Amino acid sequence: ICQKPEVTSMQIAVVGEGEECKMSVAPEHQVHCEEGLVCTTPALLGASGTCQKPEVTSMQIAVVGEGEECKMSVAPEHQVHCEEGLVCTTPALLGAAGICQNPEPKSTQVTIVGEGAECKTTVAPEFQVHCEEGLACVTPPNRLGASGICQTPAAKSMPTVMAGEGNECKMSVAPEHQVHCEEGL
Repeated sequence: ICQKPEVTSMQIAVVGEGEECKMSVAPEHQVHCEEGLVCTTPALLGASGTCQKPEVTSMQIAVVGEGEECKMSVAPEHQVHCEEGLVCTTPALLGAAGICQNPEPKSTQVTIVGEGAECKTTVAPEFQVHCEEGLACVTPPNRLGASGICQTPAAKSMPTVMAGEGNECKMSVAPEHQVHCEEGL
């Protein structure tokens, strides 16, 4: 006869310090430690343990030199750090070990382009593209942060925007975004 299994509430056995605990058995046979204690078992699979206060240990961090294997994506007690000044370079595999190496120097070389080329001066320095000497990076009006085009200053024909009395003037921005005060203000 097929029936629904009987639902019973299971009581978990809890014992104190120094008493026998059993965690690697079926839930109905487990014996847990009181709060604040841990079940310390010998290195035998399925063996019973003893409820004890957790050990407070000072963890020593393993440190290795250049060219040696480092492990940063594992539990703290298994981590292997690089000596100061080195970085742990890992492949794009989650959890993979890496190799301690000198950090790659950041490129300080600026990219320079000629007339008619796209320029970018409002991004992080490593992504900036500047115009050759004598050219200006002309960006579209009212598009702060947009890329521009390298042009000779005469070719950029920018109208001067003027503000009357009581209006806001902007002189501490790029020339193409400046707003001058009318004469006499």
